[in-house]
Amino acid sequence: MDLSRFNWRSIMIIATSAMMIQQAFSYVCQIVMPILADRLAEEFGISRGWLGFYLALQNVVAIVAAVGCGGFILRYGPVRISQITLLLMGSSLVIIASGQLWLYPLGAMLMGAASVSTPASSHILARVCPPHLAPLVFSIKQTGVPVGALIGGLLLPFLLGVVIYSDVIGDTIRVGHFGAALITALIVFAVGVSLQPIRDHFDEDRDPTTKISFGDLRSTMKTVMGNPPLRDIAFAAFAFGGLQALFSGFFVLFLIDGLGYSEVEAGSAFAISSFTAIWARIMWGWLAGSHVSPRHLLAAIGLIAGIAAIIVSSFDLSWGLFEITLVAIVFNISAISWHGLLLAETARLAPKDNVGGVTGSVLSFTSIAMMIYPAIYGAIFASTGSYSIGFLLAAVPSFLAFLIFVRPPIEGAWTSFVARHCVLASRPAVLLQAVYVLSLGLGLGVAWDQFS
Repeated sequence: MDLSRFNWRSIMIIATSAMMIQQAFSYVCQIVMPILADRLAEEFGISRGWLGFYLALQNVVAIVAAVGCGGFILRYGPVRISQITLLLMGSSLVIIASGQLWLYPLGAMLMGAASVSTPASSHILARVCPPHLAPLVFSIKQTGVPVGALIGGLLLPFLLGVVIYSDVIGDTIRVGHFGAALITALIVFAVGVSLQPIRDHFDEDRDPTTKISFGDLRSTMKTVMGNPPLRDIAFAAFAFGGLQALFSGFFVLFLIDGLGYSEVEAGSAFAISSFTAIWARIMWGWLAGSHVSPRHLLAAIGLIAGIAAIIVSSFDLSWGLFEITLVAIVFNISAISWHGLLLAETARLAPKDNVGGVTGSVLSFTSIAMMIYPAIYGAIFASTGSYSIGFLLAAVPSFLAFLIFVRPPIEGAWTSFVARHCVLASRPAVLLQAVYVLSLGLGLGVAWDQFS
């Protein structure tokens, strides 16, 4: 397709729309396993805690892929990389559909290798989007994640319930969990093929002579960690990415297995709350583009997300589906809606010739979180049977992100900053003030308890 006849606005709209669709179906693939986890556990007679291992393995591969994707994007072009990621994700779903449990680790690895879809799309948008529109445009593109959650949350429960009567065999055929994975894979393959017409235009800056070197991993990561604002963004990617991993990986399972809701009810709550994240992402991008400092917005997201995670940890059988959905909405407008804002800031701070590589390095911290959080969550669940403890612990890094972004970036190492303030906090006057505040709070708490 020849796009040279279009003006820059039209090209930007085409790029944003294409990458949003790519992002949406990438996320559909990400939530297939969490939604099918309960049925697969029954199919194979294994603990639900295995999902944590699956997601951890997926994200081990994602870390390497995200940090090292810069050279691949420059060599093959961001659209081609986007197509390859969809191929890998679809292949992962085909493995799930095979019903061969021993192949599932390979499926997890393929899904992890496909994590470079976001850096690839960021590389495109950084070229076609004016800086003043970047927060809004990146946020619109990232609405693909909640759109994907909406599609997956409605499509998969629907496919699980499909029953077809065949005159040929004289019996009913159920799509089931394996059939649902296969049908989703075919849809994803079709989306990958649909990107081909725009490849010539958006991959025109690819350089086939670019060498792929693991030395690039070190230099790109050094760029991120040596730049205080980028370092802060990397921590936010870790804190918020971990919360997102728990929500996408365990929220539906929490409702089905922990609270006794049906797959349709749990999928509906997931889909409805995910739909609100579409507008939340656009709102955060609009605010960052013209009204509020992106750092202050990221601080607000950290605070709200931490509170939402604590509330989720309090879910029990007394909570109704309506109340649970409301909390899930708050979770989505914070812990699931940060991507566009964060990616736009990353693109603004990154060297112009390496936006994809730096974005991948920042998002590798998301992959690290998506490896660590589910693994810890799965271990906690396997040992305690509790769905709540993991969400409670995950709130802590989110509150730390709030503290980091509520102030200017810290120059120098964080360890030196913490050590210096620990020394200041140990002064007698400061300790006395702390004792006074704690005593006052304790007294007010006791008084409230007696009069309430």
